[in-house]
Amino acid sequence: MLRGILEKSQKLNFLGNPPIDDHIRNAKGFSQVIHNFTGLKKNGKIYDLGSGGGVPALILIEELKDWEFVLIERKEGRANFLHEAIDLLNASERVEIVCDEAENVARVENLAFGADFVTARAFGPPAVTAECACRLLKLNAFLIVSEPPSTTDRWRHEKLAPTGLNPIEHSKFEDSSFQVLQQSQKPLDNLPRRAGVTRKRPLW
Repeated sequence: MLRGILEKSQKLNFLGNPPIDDHIRNAKGFSQVIHNFTGLKKNGKIYDLGSGGGVPALILIEELKDWEFVLIERKEGRANFLHEAIDLLNASERVEIVCDEAENVARVENLAFGADFVTARAFGPPAVTAECACRLLKLNAFLIVSEPPSTTDRWRHEKLAPTGLNPIEHSKFEDSSFQVLQQSQKPLDNLPRRAGVTRKRPLW
C-alpha cells in the first residue's frame, strides 16, 4: 500500500527521481533519530515541514503508530494527495493536514509550540528551516533536518540564536545524514516573519 502511494507521488512529480527504496531509507533514518531522542517517551506529536511528496511523513506515520502528526504543505494539489494517502493508510484519526505556509501555521494558537519533533526534508536552507520551525516546537523539543550528502557545518551561525535553536548532533543512517537541533529557549516574538520574507531575506 505505502509503496504504491509513493509511486503515485513520484508519477505526479511530488517526489524526486531517486528510487522509492532510497526515499524509504532516508525516512527510516528520521525514524531512527527520533527513537534515539525519545528516551522513555513512547508517543507525542511530530510536525513535518513541506510534506507534499509524502516523505518522510507517510513512512513515519506507518512506523510510529502511537504518535500524532501535523503535515504542513502550502500547495493545495499536494495537500489533497496527502489527504487521500492518509485515508488509504487508515491514519486520519491521528494525522492533521494543514494547507498553508509554515510561517502562518506557526502563528496558529493550537499548533504553535506543540511539536515534540519537527522534521524537514528538502524544505529549504538552514536559515529558512530554522525560522519556520522555531515557533512550532515545544521547549527542549527537537528539529531534525535531512542534510545534503556532502556539506560543511551549515548550522553554527551567530544569527541562529534568535530562533532559540541549538545544534546538538549530526547523525548518519546508512547513506543519509541528519542534523538535530534542540529548542533550548523560546524564539523572539517576531519569528517567524511573514510568509515570503523568510526566503527573500533569510536570517543569514
